[in-house]
Amino acid sequence: MRFSIGTAFLPPDELAPITRAAEEAGYHAMAVADHVINLETLTTPYPYTDDGSRRWEPFTPWVDPWVTIGALAAITEHIRFFTNIFVLPMRNPLMVAKAVGTAAVLSQNRVALGIGMGWCEEEFDLAEQPFRRRGKRADEMLQLLDELWVGGWVEHHGEAFDIPRF
Repeated sequence: MRFSIGTAFLPPDELAPITRAAEEAGYHAMAVADHVINLETLTTPYPYTDDGSRRWEPFTPWVDPWVTIGALAAITEHIRFFTNIFVLPMRNPLMVAKAVGTAAVLSQNRVALGIGMGWCEEEFDLAEQPFRRRGKRADEMLQLLDELWVGGWVEHHGEAFDIPRF
């Protein structure tokens, strides 16, 4: 059996000591949560509470998952890291490939990308990404990420992304 620790809602200054302690105690992994924007007012109901209200306090910090994973991997040797979850379709696939790939290399491949589709339409709007058809967009992104991580020249012509050979 493997045990992991979720870090959502934790103060950023507690992440390093908790991760070190988790590694010493033999935990398998640390899970890092993701949101880009912590909105003051939500129009989109939060789908995981009965009344649609969020589960976190208004000024809860949402650290960037890949910067955080890189920092925590640098101070550990064995514990793994994964996103729980990373809102993939709100991102540019080239930037995701670069961030996750860099974290994988610097951590000796101790990372995993856990993705979700996102629920907050306002967050997508502020990130200038389409909320509608985000599942289809994520499917295409996963295909593209596989192509990008293999190495070599990549060219992709899909419904959501049209990328010339590079």
